[in-house]
Amino acid sequence: MEAVPTTTVPTTSADAALTRRPASRTALRLWRRLLSAGRGEVAELRGWDRLITWHKQATPRERWLAVKRFLKLPARAARQSLADVRTFGREVAEQAGVPRSRQFVQLWWLRVRHGLDAQAYIDYQLYRPERWRRAGEYIGDKEFFRVGRFIRDQRAEREGRVLFDKRLFDAWCRENDLPTVPSLLEIEDGEVTYSVLGDNTLPRCDLFSKPSDGTNGRHTHRWLYDGAGGYVGADGRTRQAAELLDELATMSRTLPRSRRILLQYCLRNHHALIPLTSGALSTVRIQTYRWPGGDAALLFAAYRMPVGTAPADNFHYGGIIAPVDPSTGTLGQALRRRGKVLFPIERHPDTGALIEGHRIPCWDESVRLALRAHDTIGRMAAVGWDIAVLEDGPVLVEGNSSPNPDIGQATTGVPLGRTPFVGCLNAYLRECFGDSPPP
Repeated sequence: MEAVPTTTVPTTSADAALTRRPASRTALRLWRRLLSAGRGEVAELRGWDRLITWHKQATPRERWLAVKRFLKLPARAARQSLADVRTFGREVAEQAGVPRSRQFVQLWWLRVRHGLDAQAYIDYQLYRPERWRRAGEYIGDKEFFRVGRFIRDQRAEREGRVLFDKRLFDAWCRENDLPTVPSLLEIEDGEVTYSVLGDNTLPRCDLFSKPSDGTNGRHTHRWLYDGAGGYVGADGRTRQAAELLDELATMSRTLPRSRRILLQYCLRNHHALIPLTSGALSTVRIQTYRWPGGDAALLFAAYRMPVGTAPADNFHYGGIIAPVDPSTGTLGQALRRRGKVLFPIERHPDTGALIEGHRIPCWDESVRLALRAHDTIGRMAAVGWDIAVLEDGPVLVEGNSSPNPDIGQATTGVPLGRTPFVGCLNAYLRECFGDSPPP
């Protein structure tokens, strides 16, 4: 069994200094409350986020520049809000009947009061009256990522590395008897560094390649086996095995990060889910969370569907997404981006299949798999599991240590501040800072 390396990335000196508790608990609590700008779990989370951000300004000059940015926030927010209204104001006005003047005021207030940007405004449809009333309870991606990375680096650095590196993830799944997509080979900067195949040989089936440390479906490719020893790419051209390997080696040299490409089998969905895809694999994002010392719990689930010739189902690059009823596995109202704004969609544009009401097979098994995986990885506060449901059951495709908060909040309309999850994050942050729960 291949062991998972224990190499970790050290935390920054600012992070280390931040958790040495040089100040008393009373002073720490006072700072956090001053920065929270309100009461409640979401306000506390934002207080921790601002405290983390402030302490990362390590030098007097950096802190002075941070103060200047804060003082200039109202004017900067006005300029950004005006530019945003010019970009998507017409689309929002047509969809929801919200005049541009109101959009400008709402965008300005979100930035100044809650630190939420235009992406949160349109993805969470905060221009709608029923959502605007709860705008402060939505969590933006930037604050979520900052807090999530801090907790991960303090508590679960090794586990975060396993989830980020897709080949380490494969090894970890096999070590813990979790069903996943087996890795066939890995190419780093043009050279094969891992392989279970012979020289210049490939399985006679469809294949899928992706960066070992990629995100958002970038640089992914499907290679369809033609039945005669060749593999057809998205461009319609056929490559023989040696040619495909050479092409993957060339691709690896141009990747922006570690220049590693992973080759895997190209999976096919359960037959009941075929109507919801244009051909590429569809996955369900199951986000789980875990209180310190507790068991993993389900937060939300959303089903992602590829369209057209896209090799992956990523929502941020044109895919469709629909909320999943956690008790039944039934899909709700689907969404798709048109221009800058999200719109409801009833049928899959390639197959014509009705989306809402479609039920995911093997749903209970999929949830149990996600919970078991999270309990196995233990110290992570939250994980977004991408699970593919195949004919013989669900398999783990990826685990995301910083799952994007917009997937759940945009599809369900429920802000994370209305769930136990924000309180869970605050509990981890109190642990990281050595602070006991506030009285």
